[in-house]
Amino acid sequence: MKKSAKKPVVPALMRDPRVVAVIRATRDGFELTSLRTSDGAVSMLAAQHFGTDDERVGKWIETQRAARAIVALPGADVIVRAVQLPPADEARLEGALQLNASAFVQGRTSDWRVASALLPRERGEGIRTGLVAEWPEDANRADMPQGLSEGPMVSFAPAIAGLAAIASVTDVPLLWVDSANGVLSVCVPTTRGLLARVIRAGGNGEDIEIAEVAQAVGEACVHAGVPGAEIPNIIERTVQAARGALSGGFGCADADLGKLSALVRDCDESSDPQWWRTHGLAVGIALAASGPAMPLTRLQWTDLSARPDRLGALINRISEPRTARRIMMAGILTLALAPLAVEGARLLLLRWKLPDLEAYVKAEELDRKKQAMYRVLGRQGASMTKTLSDIACSAPDGIEVEFINVAQSAKGQAVTVRGKARAAGGLQGTEIMLQMEKQLRESGAFEQVLRNSEAPDTRGYQEFAINATAVRPTYTVAFPEAQDFARTSMRVRRYGPPPEDVDTVASGLDARTTTASGSTSRSTSASAATNSGAAPEEAAKSGSTVAAASGTDPADGDAKTGKDSGRQVRGSGRGKSSAGTPFTPSATTGSGAAGASTTDATKAAAANTEPADATTTDAGATAAAGADSKAAARGARAAGTATRGGLATRGNLGGSSEVEPPPPVLSENEIKRMSREEAREALVKVSRARQRADLDDAVKTRLKTEFDLLLERCKHE
Repeated sequence: MKKSAKKPVVPALMRDPRVVAVIRATRDGFELTSLRTSDGAVSMLAAQHFGTDDERVGKWIETQRAARAIVALPGADVIVRAVQLPPADEARLEGALQLNASAFVQGRTSDWRVASALLPRERGEGIRTGLVAEWPEDANRADMPQGLSEGPMVSFAPAIAGLAAIASVTDVPLLWVDSANGVLSVCVPTTRGLLARVIRAGGNGEDIEIAEVAQAVGEACVHAGVPGAEIPNIIERTVQAARGALSGGFGCADADLGKLSALVRDCDESSDPQWWRTHGLAVGIALAASGPAMPLTRLQWTDLSARPDRLGALINRISEPRTARRIMMAGILTLALAPLAVEGARLLLLRWKLPDLEAYVKAEELDRKKQAMYRVLGRQGASMTKTLSDIACSAPDGIEVEFINVAQSAKGQAVTVRGKARAAGGLQGTEIMLQMEKQLRESGAFEQVLRNSEAPDTRGYQEFAINATAVRPTYTVAFPEAQDFARTSMRVRRYGPPPEDVDTVASGLDARTTTASGSTSRSTSASAATNSGAAPEEAAKSGSTVAAASGTDPADGDAKTGKDSGRQVRGSGRGKSSAGTPFTPSATTGSGAAGASTTDATKAAAANTEPADATTTDAGATAAAGADSKAAARGARAAGTATRGGLATRGNLGGSSEVEPPPPVLSENEIKRMSREEAREALVKVSRARQRADLDDAVKTRLKTEFDLLLERCKHE
C-alpha cells in the first residue's frame, strides 16, 4: 500500500489560561518570565533573556502555553492616581471609582488607554483604595520584541499594578526602581489606605540616592493626608526596602521576605533578595492579571476593536519599527542608485537610436543656425509695401500724411509717420488723430504706438507724429470693409459707386467697384433731353461729352483728374456754377485730333445743363467717350500746359477752375520778423506753390530761397 506524501499535521499546543508571560525591557534586550497563578499564589515555570533582534520570543511564549503576554510599561510613561473610598457596597464603590476616573482623565485619552481597578479591603480604618492608570497618547510606544505584535493576547501593564497587587496582600512597603529613566514607583500601606505614587528622582542611567527616596515618600504622604505621627515610620520602612534596589529592580525589606515567599510556590530561591530584585515585578504582574487588579493589565496602544481598511492596515504595518527600517533602507538605496540606473538606461537607448552621434550633433547645429536665420528674416525681411498698406488703411479721412519713414530695428520695422489732421466727417482734427492711433493699436500689426501732437493752427490743422513698431509685418490684418482700401477704394468712398451702365473695361475701372453700386436706375436719353430742353441726339452727344470730361482714363494721374472734375460737374448745381452761369471744365489746347476732341467736349459740357443725368447712352457711345477722354489726356500731357488748380483732390478740397497765383515775395528781414505760426503758414504756401509745373525758372529759384529761409526760421524757435 502506497503511503501518503502529505506531511502529518502537528496539533497546536493548547494554551493554559492560568499561565502568564511577563515581558520586561532591559538595556540589552528583553527579560521574559512565564508564571502560573492559582489560589492567590504563583509558580515560576521558566525565565529567559532575549536580545533586541531575536525573533524567537513568540515561539518561546507558545511553547510555554501562555494564554496571555503582558508587557511591563516604564513608570515614566503611565500616570497613576490612588482614589481612597469609604466603606460601602461593591457596586457603589465601582461606580464611584468610574466617576473619579472620568473626572481624572476628562476625555483627553482614549478608553483603551485608561484602566481602573478596586483593590481588596485594606487593614486599618477600612478604607478601600482604587487605582486609575492612564497611558497618554503623547507617551512613547513600549518596546516589544521582534515577531510579537499587539493583539487580544498581548497587552500592557504599568509597574505600579504589580506592586499594588503584592502590597494589598502582604501589607508591606514595596518599590520598583527604573534607574534607566530615573523613575521610582512606590506602594506603601497606611492607615489612610494604600499609598501608590510614581515619582521622578535622580537622573537617567544614574543610581538613586537614599535621601531622594526618603524625600519623595515623605512628600507623597503629606499630599495624601497621612497622619504626621505615622510618616516617619513609613519613610523608615520604605528606605529599608530601597537599600538593595537603588541601582534598579524590585525592592523590599529583608524582614518582609518571609511574607513574600508565601506568594511563590515550588521555588527554592524565593527567599533570596536577589531573586526578588530580578523577578519580583513579574510575580506582582502575574498576581494582578489573575486578581482584582486585572483591568490594570489590559491597556492597549491601539483600539483592537477597530478594523482598519487596506490602507490603514498598510499604514499600521509600515509604522512597525522593523518594517520602517527596511523601507528606509530601500528608499536610501533607491535615491542613491535609481538616478544612475535611469541615466545608464537612457544612455544605452540613445546609443541604440543614434549610432553616429557626431553627425547628429552637426545636423542639429546646422538646423539651429537655419532656424535662427529664418527668425531674423521673418522679423526683418518683410515687405515694406505691406507695412505702408497697413498704415494707409489705419489712416481715416482727414489725415494728411507728409512724411513716412520705415527702418529695420531689432524688434521689427520702426515706423515714423508725420502729417496733419483736419476736421472731416463731423469730427475734429484731434478726434481724427486719436482715431488713427486707436486703429493702429487695434490692427494687431503694430506695437509701442506713441503719438506727439501740436496745438491746432488757425485753420484747424493739427500737426502730429506717430512712432510705432511693426512687430508682425507679415500678419494679415482683417480690417473692416469701410476701412480696407482693398475692398472699398478711395474713389468709391468719396464719390460712391459708378453707374451700372459704365463699361468697366473701357473706363479702366476695377470690377469690384461696380459690384457695390446696388440697383441704380437708368435714365433714358429722352428724359435727359426733356430735363435739358434739347433733342435726344444732342442729349446723347452731351452725355458722351460729359463722360469724356469725367475722367475715365485708366492712367493713374489722368484718372484722378477725371474723377475730381466729374465730381465737380455732378455736384455744382447740375452743371452750373454758384453764380448761375454754366460750368466750363478746364481744357487743354492740343494739336490734331486730341485738340479737337477736347474743344468739342468742353463746348458740349457747357451747353448741357444736366450732364450727370444724361450719361445713359449705349455701349458704343460710352466707348467713344472713353476714347475721346484718353485723347484729351494725352494731348494735355504732350502740351505740358495742364493745371491742377481747379481740381477737387484730397489735398486741394474745394479747388476752383482758376490758377492760383504764386505767393508774394518775402524778404529775409520779413521772414526773420515772423512768428513761428506765421512762418509755418508761409512755409505751407511756398511748399504748395513749388509743386506747380507751370512756373518759370526765376519764380522757382525765388520760392526755393524763401522755402529754405522759412524752414530755418521754423527750426530756430
